[in-house]
Amino acid sequence: MREAAFQMSSDVTSIGPATPAPEPAVPAASGAPAPTILVVEDDPEVRTFVAATLDAHGYAHQSASTGREAIALAATSAPDIILLDLGLPDIDGIEVVRAIRVWSVVPIIVVSARSEDADKIGALDAGADDYVCKPFSVGELLARIRAAERHLAMATAARAGATGVAGAVTSGASVPSAAPVPAAAPASAPAPAVFRDGGLAIDYAAGVVTLDGTEVHLTPIEYRLLCLLSRNVGKVLTHRYILDQVWGPHDDPAAGRGASGRPAGQAGDLATLRVYMGSLRKKIERDTAHPRYIQTHVGVGYRMMSV
Repeated sequence: MREAAFQMSSDVTSIGPATPAPEPAVPAASGAPAPTILVVEDDPEVRTFVAATLDAHGYAHQSASTGREAIALAATSAPDIILLDLGLPDIDGIEVVRAIRVWSVVPIIVVSARSEDADKIGALDAGADDYVCKPFSVGELLARIRAAERHLAMATAARAGATGVAGAVTSGASVPSAAPVPAAAPASAPAPAVFRDGGLAIDYAAGVVTLDGTEVHLTPIEYRLLCLLSRNVGKVLTHRYILDQVWGPHDDPAAGRGASGRPAGQAGDLATLRVYMGSLRKKIERDTAHPRYIQTHVGVGYRMMSV
């Protein structure tokens, strides 16, 4: 599905074959390589224009014209930022956001002609980080990309600073009961397209889990739990961290949220987590009494072991 054109400078301009005039580039941080950007857009003219703009400002980029292609590239190439059109020919862009968010925290900037609040809210609630409406100016798009770069740099620095603190948990050292256990941050290194641990395999792009070569049928919640654990092998994930990542943040009780603090209609308390974790174990563990993959840390959380 083709969406509207965009705006160059302050005037609305039709897309033409000419390369956009470069604007003053903002240099990246000293020694930091320019991020790789995945452009997901089915309109070839818009896609070509955005690619030329990125070229002119020193960004490496890849492109996809369908949602499924975007999900596959996000899993295999691990881009640093994604520019995502919502009106794709195979699946809606919001579904692409949800699929990628199962395993990745890559910044996603939606670029769409849909300007209704419902569309913006739907995309942001699904996991998008920013939303740009068409028509847009080149300057605005580049500013949004720079903002995403800053967030990436701060998140990377925060994860690096937390590594020493998290080491006490991952090494099995005891944690004083009065001190909260730090939640493990999402892995900063690009994930492989397929996760393997013993006989367990997760094809992130296809959304398929196999055990010793046989497909395991999981519910969406079970799959999200397994992907979260697999992205943090060897780390203890606290109950609160898992609940927030799988069911959504627990704060903002005034915004139409249930007793657990999560959106009404979405279960997400400790008892629910235990039920789903027990169900997941039955499907991937040969002996649930002596689990190989998912270890319980009583009163703290869960950890996926490297088999």
